[in-house]
Amino acid sequence: MPRVVQLEKPREPVEVVDVPLPLPRVGEVRVRVEACAIGQLDWNLLTLDAPPRLPLVPGHEAVGVVDAVGANTSFTVGERVLVTPLASSCTECAACRSRDVRHCPHVQWRGMHVDGALGTQVLAHASSLIPLEVPMGLPPLPEVLTPDLAAALAVCGGSLWTAVGAVRSLRLLQPSRVAVFGVGGVGHLVIQVARALGHTVLAYDVDPQRLELAKSLGALPSGGAVDAAVVCTPSTQALQQAVRVLRGGGRLALSGSSPTGRIDLAVADLVWRGITLTCGLLGTREDLEEGLALVLTGKVTPKVETLALDDVPARLWELRDLGFAGRLVALL
Repeated sequence: MPRVVQLEKPREPVEVVDVPLPLPRVGEVRVRVEACAIGQLDWNLLTLDAPPRLPLVPGHEAVGVVDAVGANTSFTVGERVLVTPLASSCTECAACRSRDVRHCPHVQWRGMHVDGALGTQVLAHASSLIPLEVPMGLPPLPEVLTPDLAAALAVCGGSLWTAVGAVRSLRLLQPSRVAVFGVGGVGHLVIQVARALGHTVLAYDVDPQRLELAKSLGALPSGGAVDAAVVCTPSTQALQQAVRVLRGGGRLALSGSSPTGRIDLAVADLVWRGITLTCGLLGTREDLEEGLALVLTGKVTPKVETLALDDVPARLWELRDLGFAGRLVALL
């Protein structure tokens, strides 16, 4: 019988419970989860007074193996896949046709509108899964993933996808100075992606330990003007500081969010200095594929700490206190 982490009532602790074995319907696939990442978004949803659904299984990014398929799907049993946050979409709008499903007006998010992947098995629409294809020239993935590799791949379907999307949204055509605000689960990946693409990175954070992490990843201490900035925390102070350090004509990407977050910016600072502001989670399908290649070629190494499913309820409190800079990953 499958076991999942589940929220039964608003603002109450999650529990690991047994649930009936789900059977895939038309267009659906059942995935045996190998690893599921846990991030700040999961914690934010668990603290809402009125979550989008109850009971709710969190977990929006994972890696696993197909163990059952419904009709009208191209997946086969035994195929390894990435489970992405985008659970379903209309498939017909302009966003869906351009493979940028995150902007579909009818998109449903995993771990929010439908049950997430934080359990031994998850039911997913086939369109929300990405075949885990290894880039040409690399050895094939082992039949049984090592814990480190499983944890790293679990992060690719959401956190790293957002990191690549944020850096690419800056549209930097030459090596540039890029400031990263918030060295957390996404921020530490933004640092690595930007450096892998040839940029110089400066790190900003209020936590000395996170700044040490940034330094170990090759980021420079804060200081001086920059060409672009990525803000990975829903902090008005960080956003205002990012605007201050940007050169005229600079580009700013905001990828941090929270249910109650608000920002306060002086419009004149943006308009008169020609600052371009972009916002968004995830990225394009091409961004996801690029992030996966960066991990498999060793150019990006997610900082993860693994744990067993039964340990998840207690460790979620670390996310409340922002006590972990990388990603917690449950191994199943």
